[in-house]
Amino acid sequence: MQTLTVKCKLVLSKEQREALDTTMRAFAAACNDAIAVGRRLNTASNIRIHRVCYSDLRARHGLTANLAVRAIARAAGILKVKKRQCSTVRPTSIDYDARIFSFREADWTVSLSTVQGRIRVPLHIGDYQRTLLGSRKPTSAVVWKTRQGDYYIGIHINVETPPPEDEHGWIGVDLGIVNIATLDDGTAFSGDQIERVRARYERTRRSLQRKGTRGAKRVLKRLSGRERRFQQAINHTISRRIVDRAIAEGKGVRLEDLSGIRKSVRVRKSQRRRIHRWAFYDLRIKIAYKCALAGVPFELIDPRYTSQRCPVCGHTERANRKSQSKFVCRSCGLEANADVVGAINIALGGAVNHPEVALVDVETVLHGQDTGLRRRAATSPPSLGVGS
Repeated sequence: MQTLTVKCKLVLSKEQREALDTTMRAFAAACNDAIAVGRRLNTASNIRIHRVCYSDLRARHGLTANLAVRAIARAAGILKVKKRQCSTVRPTSIDYDARIFSFREADWTVSLSTVQGRIRVPLHIGDYQRTLLGSRKPTSAVVWKTRQGDYYIGIHINVETPPPEDEHGWIGVDLGIVNIATLDDGTAFSGDQIERVRARYERTRRSLQRKGTRGAKRVLKRLSGRERRFQQAINHTISRRIVDRAIAEGKGVRLEDLSGIRKSVRVRKSQRRRIHRWAFYDLRIKIAYKCALAGVPFELIDPRYTSQRCPVCGHTERANRKSQSKFVCRSCGLEANADVVGAINIALGGAVNHPEVALVDVETVLHGQDTGLRRRAATSPPSLGVGS
């Protein structure tokens, strides 16, 4: 099950704008009061905070029952994140659940609860949003206001993900920084363009921050988010190409689960900024939701040893990976790009869960594909039947 957020623009009258603005201020104030209660009680428990301040929030800020509930839930979520415990909520968004939000397909409108009563608002949407929302009954949403004064709603919908099946094949995707994604057939999506753009934005920010003038701060504000949006656009393109290939070949998509990798990986100081800007999770969720919409099976596997294990003989050793890009098996002499080897192991289910993979299985995966795999002449083992 994948939860997708469909972004839609709200078409508001002057009175509806005022009602939403008032509700956003009340909602943010209630969130901040609930956060203060959680800090005082030294708890991030939604239930404990609710028991102490629910009635006070409703009386003080004029919120409906479920708006107060959502404010407490947001406060508890903030308190659970260590880096956000001292933050405050700004009056720019509101969380909605099934009791205070509804969607009507007949006229493409949403009903929203405010402190001034219920309002029904038309949606300004295109065919893409209509396709996603058609024949669905979403039960939650988020309304927010942009810096330009526009109002949007993110409607959450659930999409069933097809269960993995043994009879179809898999496309293995190895995620990285030098190459954003590498497929098991040798296709690689380079990260050079992203690195150039990031370096340019970093130089620009550093220069403007040194100036510190009012004009420089205006430019910084205008540039805010551009780098992130560029990265997201690249990830959208890569994910679209991967899922399109899976559809054409009738396969599922396997990725490595890199959750927590920033805490476990050790890199040089000069590389820390680069790894912390690595947007692997954004690419993962884009691939996952595109697979769900297309009916393509999607699976995460254990990433351990996928770039150290030989997909032919199964020999696993750190010394097999000579460098970031070079893999040479110390047992059978297989030479290949390390990212391609990782993608092949991912396609086969990982090095931890499927240690028994044999040569015949790898030949099936590599048949007719130009992955650049080859062996050293000294070993002269059976041919893999792929390009060198």
